[in-house]
Amino acid sequence: MSRLAHGPATIIVALGVEAALLVKHLGLRRDRNVDGPPRYRDGGDRILLLQAGMGARGAARAVASLGTPSVLLSAGFCGGVGSEVDLGDLVVASQVIRHAESFAADPFLLETATGAAKAIGLPFHVGTILTVDEVMTAGEAAERRADGPIVAVDMESAYLAEAAEWRGIPFLAIRVVSDTAAEPWAARGSAFLASDGRLKPMAVAASLLRHPSWIPPMLHLASRLRIATRHLARAIHALVQGLRP
Repeated sequence: MSRLAHGPATIIVALGVEAALLVKHLGLRRDRNVDGPPRYRDGGDRILLLQAGMGARGAARAVASLGTPSVLLSAGFCGGVGSEVDLGDLVVASQVIRHAESFAADPFLLETATGAAKAIGLPFHVGTILTVDEVMTAGEAAERRADGPIVAVDMESAYLAEAAEWRGIPFLAIRVVSDTAAEPWAARGSAFLASDGRLKPMAVAASLLRHPSWIPPMLHLASRLRIATRHLARAIHALVQGLRP
């Protein structure tokens, strides 16, 4: 039986930039007839994307607007942890953790997602995503490896996984690496990020004035993220296709 027989594959993202890029590449359209967080659908009601905001509050908004999804995907950007993880790589979470809690990925979704990434030929990693409660750079996240090996860090997946487990919805976190500890600003990057993950323009400008050498790698990062999000969209599209009979 198809995993999508009883509802759309529902994708949760936090930020507008994540939503905009995925909406474009997945061919979705804004649904303006409902209240709550911005939502986007495809023409066949196979995919629903919710832009719910960051962290626990954003995850709560998403959960309140879920409806009856067939599967739940936590998507968007993440911070890569470890020298083997590069900008633009996909991360398919075998589990997500927060404090002492851990939530395993749905085995079928995990197998389908990794198979899709292999078939497309995208660079990806399978491993643990750590969900944190405040903005953390990849460099800061790397220090958490003492608690066990992690591949990436985000602010929503464990909350969404917990809700999915409680409601019996198959869950998977599939994200794309937007920053790593190798970036020159990694140790200080959180200084120009607000608590909701948005950039502080004045802080960014001040940092670039002090460190003009950061400008080329930041421009390179923006270009890589556009390409990486296309990769993420391709992987999600292939995953949804793989869930159909």
